[in-house]
Order: sequence, then structure tokens, then C-alpha cells
Amino acid sequence: MKILALTKNIFPLLLAVTAALILYCNYLIFLGVPNERIMGPVQRIFYFHVAAAVATYAALGILLIAALLYLARRDQHSVAWGVAAAEVGFLLCTITLISGMIWGHSAWNTWFSWEPRLVTFLVLWLILLGTNLFRGLADPSRADTHCAVLWIVSALNVPLVHFSIKFLPQSAQLHPQVVARAGGLDPAFVPPLLYSMLGFFLLLLLLISLRTRIELLERRSRYGTDS
Repeated sequence: MKILALTKNIFPLLLAVTAALILYCNYLIFLGVPNERIMGPVQRIFYFHVAAAVATYAALGILLIAALLYLARRDQHSVAWGVAAAEVGFLLCTITLISGMIWGHSAWNTWFSWEPRLVTFLVLWLILLGTNLFRGLADPSRADTHCAVLWIVSALNVPLVHFSIKFLPQSAQLHPQVVARAGGLDPAFVPPLLYSMLGFFLLLLLLISLRTRIELLERRSRYGTDS
């Protein structure tokens, strides 16, 4: 299988680059930037939270492409990428949710608030959870098709999460409109954030390539075919 050979060849390089970048990111985050003036050291979770959220959206983009390709071609490669993206996307979504709760408790003294951004992201997490659980419970002959539909539903939830902050005025919610207001970051905080986002994106590719390879090997063993 060409895709197996490809993932096998790029995996060592991707692993080395990702590990080096993540180590450098941790150096910048914990030793390279000063404490934020108001939140202090706890603000450093911001770099992980935002980077994990961006990587979650990237995973769902891959998930959408995999779902559409599978529904069009019905091939094992597309569904394998979808399985990988769904599982890795759920992991990153969980990291985003937990880190956001820690940050929110430190910033606003509450673990969770029933406001549009947080509620829609929780719904996204629940959809991804349900999608991954569904694979183990569904009829094997129809699981791939049903999961592809659920993957599309998951991906279509991303614009809802992104624009949900516009549903209520800023005074009625805790979550800040960071992107819409040009970030408001001190220039010293920008490089660690960009490196962290790149590091999480490479980690996403690393995990997806590994999980895809595992899924294809399992399918080859189960069905005895490379199609």
C-alpha cells in the first residue's frame, strides 16, 4: 500500500521535527516570555489552549475532506484518514476544553459558563465523542458510511463555534473576542503563540499519520485487501 510506505517514510522525520519544535516551544513559554501583568504565570496556559483549539479545527478540516472523499470513492484510504482525524480531533478538543476550563477558573472564577462559545464547543466535543463511540457499536457493513455522515456534521459545527461569540454582546459573556479585536497581545507573547500553534499542527499530522497507518494495517488484516 502506497500510503503505508509514505507514512512509514515520513514518520521519523516528522517525529524529530515535532519533538524539537515542542521542546523549543516549552522553552519559550516557560523561560522565554515574562509573566502576564494581570493573570501572572497562569496565563501561560493560553499558548496551549489556543494552539490546541486551532489544531482541533485543522483536524476537523481533514475529517471533512476524508468524509467527502469516502462518500465519493468508497475507498479504505479515505475512511482510514477519517478514523484517525476523528480520534486525534477528539483528543485535541478535550485538551482545548480542559485547558479552557483551567484558564476560565483563574480568569473569571468559574470552570464553565453557559455562553455561546463554550456551549457550542462542548457540543462539538460531544459530537466527536459520540462519533468515536459509534464506530464500536455500529453494524460493520454500514459503519463507514454512517461515520462519514457524522464526520461531516462534526466539521460543519466549526463555523458555529467560531461565530457563536457574535450571538450575544460582549457584556453578556465572559469569553473575549480576541481574534476580532486583533488579539490585544503584547508583541513579546506573539512568537511563542505562533510556534505553539505550529507545534500542535505538526503533532496533529504526526498522530494522524500514525493512527492512519494502524487503521490501514488493521483493515488489511481484517479484510485481506489493500483497496
